[in-house]
Amino acid sequence: MNATNATEATKKTLAERIRGNGGVSVVLKMLFLGLLLLLFLIPLALIRGLVEEREGYRRAAEDEVIGQWGGEQTLAGPFLVVPYVSRQQDEKERVVESTEAAFFLPEELEVRVEAIPQKRRRGIYEVTLYTAELHLTGAFRAPSPAAFAAWRVAPRDVRWEEAYLALELPSPRGLADRVHLAWSQGGRMEEADFQAGSALLRVFEGSAEAGGIRAPLAGARDGGRFTLDLRLKGGRSLSFLPLGEQTRVRMSSAWPAPRFSGAFLPASRELLSSGFQAEWYVVSLSRGYPQAWRQGEVQAEALEASRFGVDLMVPVDTYQKVLRSVKYGILFVLLPFLVFFLFEVFSGRKVHAMQYLLVGFAECLFYLLLLSVSEHLGFGPTYLLAALATVGLIAFYAGFALGDRRRGLLLAPVLAASYAFLYAALQSEDYALLIGSLGLFVILAGVMILTRRVDWYRPGARSAGAD
Repeated sequence: MNATNATEATKKTLAERIRGNGGVSVVLKMLFLGLLLLLFLIPLALIRGLVEEREGYRRAAEDEVIGQWGGEQTLAGPFLVVPYVSRQQDEKERVVESTEAAFFLPEELEVRVEAIPQKRRRGIYEVTLYTAELHLTGAFRAPSPAAFAAWRVAPRDVRWEEAYLALELPSPRGLADRVHLAWSQGGRMEEADFQAGSALLRVFEGSAEAGGIRAPLAGARDGGRFTLDLRLKGGRSLSFLPLGEQTRVRMSSAWPAPRFSGAFLPASRELLSSGFQAEWYVVSLSRGYPQAWRQGEVQAEALEASRFGVDLMVPVDTYQKVLRSVKYGILFVLLPFLVFFLFEVFSGRKVHAMQYLLVGFAECLFYLLLLSVSEHLGFGPTYLLAALATVGLIAFYAGFALGDRRRGLLLAPVLAASYAFLYAALQSEDYALLIGSLGLFVILAGVMILTRRVDWYRPGARSAGAD
């Protein structure tokens, strides 16, 4: 009898130990799922690399089209160039003559710009270009004789008959039409056509195509007012140098998403869904170079540092959205894992490791579909199709993995809500972090509320506590 009681007590103790090991198995399962999540960082990293590679292809195609059209344009000018004779002594004390140049900037410079955007395609990629209509007006003071005296240049050595008005561009190929100069002084009108010439300012030394245009100016000695029109082709950005003692630039365009860049922001701007208008006003005191200097005295870096203008940008393009969505990828692998794990805890039904793997790969495939199809259909429609396909596949599979199709149907709205949350975060640049953190808080709160009564030492049992 005692032996029988001892046997029954031993069986009871073993049964309690087996039931008690439920907590240990849950911990092991959680560790396994953690390792599995780390494993899925590898395909997500590969997809992220693929997104960056495709974005690089798009950028290369964009650079090629923009380069052939005219490039990113920056207007430097107009400025007055006055050649003069410089005399120096060599080692043998012989006088050597050379021709140098003095630069004089306008007293007033006003530029009115209308940038007309247009789109071109290179393969599957769409590129934004523009044709800018520029109207330039302004005035030059008569170059001061004191300036030449300070440079020790005799009046007889100044070659006024060779003076000219010049502009420089990073790529003169962007000029879409002839450029005509109208110069007036004291009621006298002088007209001339611009011709190709060398870039004496050398503002755009980094550009292999940098060059200038120039127009002869017989009346440069007395100063005067100028008027000229440009049709300039380019892409991605349009910028200016504030070469006037007072520089005013007024720009308008139908492009709805400008980004103002450079050393100076617009004094006023108006942003509408139909386009934008902006106006800059810059005085010479805010620059790092004077109104007149000799060749070589002002470095190109100082001129380039004063550049300002606008970038015609896409606020968040397809590749940026896909890349941002991949950053949330591990959370979207975690969510169905978490749902499966909770079903295991509450129902006692075991889910095999292979079933977790297949669900995780289905989530990763969502991002691959999003990348490949969005290159042809656009981000919005592709996101909807990829999300519906992924939610449908996982919900269908979960119905069999969890032993009840109704459980799969319960998983579907959870996944659909998570994809809707991700889409809202991707659409908003300014509030993406706020939306993401609030979404994660809601998910964590839901898990904590659902598992508040679970005794993790005995997952099948309910813990005692307040409601």
